[in-house]
Amino acid sequence: MGLFGWLQFREGLPLWWSYALNKKNTESVEKIFESIAKTRVTLLTDWVNEQWAFLESAALELNHTPQQELSTYLEQQRQRGTYFTELFLLNREGTVEASSFPKHQGSSYRGQDHAIYQKAIDQVIKTNEHLLYGPYIDPITVEIGPRTSSFHDDVTLLFLQPVINQGEVEYILVGRVPNDVIGDLIQREAGHIYKDSGDNYIFMAKSNLNPDLSPGIALSRSRFEDRTFSLGDNLKDGIDTKHWGKVKVNKHTEFEIRFTDPATNELHPGVANTIRNGDNLFVEFPGYSDYRHIPVIGKGVTFQLPGSPDVFGMMCEGDLEEVYRNRSIGWNLGKRFVSIILLWILINQGLSVFSMIPSWSVLLVNILYGGFATYWFYQKGIAPIVSRLNEMTEVVRQIAEGSGDLTIRLEDKLLSNDETGSLGRWVNNLIDSQDGLMGKVKSTAQDVEQTNHLLSEKTVQIEQGSFAVLKQTSEMLEGMQQQLADVKEAMSQVDQISDTLQGVELQSQQQLFQAQEQVESIEQKMSQIVQKVQDTLGLTNGFNEFSNNIGLIVDTINHIAKQTNLLALNATIEAAKAGEYGRGFTVVADEIRKLADQTTLATKEISESLDEIEGSSVLVQKSIQESSEEVGEGADLIQDVREVLTQMAQTSATHPNVTEQMRDIITNIATINEQNVRAVEHVDQSTEEMVDLIQDARFDSEQSSLVVSNLGRLVNKFKLTKKEAK
Repeated sequence: MGLFGWLQFREGLPLWWSYALNKKNTESVEKIFESIAKTRVTLLTDWVNEQWAFLESAALELNHTPQQELSTYLEQQRQRGTYFTELFLLNREGTVEASSFPKHQGSSYRGQDHAIYQKAIDQVIKTNEHLLYGPYIDPITVEIGPRTSSFHDDVTLLFLQPVINQGEVEYILVGRVPNDVIGDLIQREAGHIYKDSGDNYIFMAKSNLNPDLSPGIALSRSRFEDRTFSLGDNLKDGIDTKHWGKVKVNKHTEFEIRFTDPATNELHPGVANTIRNGDNLFVEFPGYSDYRHIPVIGKGVTFQLPGSPDVFGMMCEGDLEEVYRNRSIGWNLGKRFVSIILLWILINQGLSVFSMIPSWSVLLVNILYGGFATYWFYQKGIAPIVSRLNEMTEVVRQIAEGSGDLTIRLEDKLLSNDETGSLGRWVNNLIDSQDGLMGKVKSTAQDVEQTNHLLSEKTVQIEQGSFAVLKQTSEMLEGMQQQLADVKEAMSQVDQISDTLQGVELQSQQQLFQAQEQVESIEQKMSQIVQKVQDTLGLTNGFNEFSNNIGLIVDTINHIAKQTNLLALNATIEAAKAGEYGRGFTVVADEIRKLADQTTLATKEISESLDEIEGSSVLVQKSIQESSEEVGEGADLIQDVREVLTQMAQTSATHPNVTEQMRDIITNIATINEQNVRAVEHVDQSTEEMVDLIQDARFDSEQSSLVVSNLGRLVNKFKLTKKEAK
């Protein structure tokens, strides 16, 4: 380290002299950089919260949007949003279901090529919370085009808002914002206090989503990337670092530059200390070397944007030379005054050499010199200061008197390197802040006016609907009151029916008992019939036995007849042998043989008849058997009928009166109807109150529209820069 730290003598001496002359302002410089850093972080945080609020509202409405109207709805919302170039819906599989940019629909963000994107989607689905993804490079951003920024490339921020249905993420609503927007937010070109060298840039401090991003890598556009910045070299042209070549970007600062000191290839001290300590403030000589190897001072902070898992860092810097180049008004006037005095002394010393010069001549010379010195001192010292103050006063007066021209800025020629220049730069900064604020107010007023218009239309629709509901409720109340009257009439009729049915029920119970007695008599007779059929079946069986016995007897007779016939034949033969003496016996034997033949013939006929009788008896027995079964079944049915009648008699005796049940039911219906009537009366009353409230809301909405219109007219009085008015 040399006399001037890491700076060489030739470079360090003038910087040390500038710092020494302004060392008393060090505390003020610290406050300036602290304020710049704090303001920029707050600005970014508020901006991100505004986008989340917009997307949360849109996500709630998406749950009530038909599938076929999603893309139309997204385009309508995109037009309402100030910064979004695209709104699209991702399903749980990472496919674009709908988009305000039709060519994007159907694209998938799953697979190895989209690993980080997929990680972000999975995190939203898992946590049910929104997530800010990026910045990252997405070529489709260039294809879609810019929205608010005059600078545009493929570096992108994505706002991933879950659309929750029944406690689960159904879709992810994604808002696309070109990353150059945050560059615009933190740069605010017209608001730079250190116009020549001031730069605010964001870098990665700790990457939790994408581990491939190194600490210190640039995440926002540098002011020195812009070709519109003509006060110094630009990164796209290349910035010379003297001994270490050129620092240059091809497309954009983001991801192409890591903020290292080219002399060491390590993170430069401002960024390194900010990452290490969480913040860093250094405004003293000799400053620290930045990525251009130029001595800078400033403030570094780390922060997390709402919804982002990553820790960002931001440096708010200015070149040491510019920050401390100011020369006090007192210093400048003092220099001129000292020069005048020295010149006056020299003149008087010169005149004193010539003793022959009259004293009045010396006096005249002093008077002339005094007049000239005064004029010169005023013109070169005081008049410029007065002129600058007058012009500043005129600008402030124009704004203060309400002309509303916020495009006015103090010209650079008025921003000298003294207190008036600092005042002028702060005036410009104030105007720039008011310009931005009024631009937001104007944009918000327009959004409120549109929303209020929609609210007014919906209020009218609700009012019309509420009148319809009131009419329906009144008609329903009238119908229910009529129904209640009908129910009460039904109750009186049920009482009459109950009296009638009690007599009928008594008569039917007597008839039931008579039927039960008749069925019992039928059952007894059926039992007797069954018994007689069984007896007949027994007799038929006995008859068969008798027939069989007769058959046996017929067989015996037939056998005896055959024997008799044989004996008669033998007697005839013996009688023939006896001759005349046996002739009478022969006649008897012939008669016996004839009787035997007749007996044989008769037994044969009897046997045939018995066979027929036996066949007929089998058929009769079969018929009687079938009749016995049918009669038995009939008896069983009669038994069942008797049991049913017995149960009916018991039920009739023990079961509650049906009309009483009907009466209880109708009584309950009447009670419920009365409750419903009271409820409908309450609904009718509440509906009337709701109609009154809706009419009040419509009136308030109309009043609000008037207020918003007045606000719009007031804001429109201000002339804003195009950039802020968008």
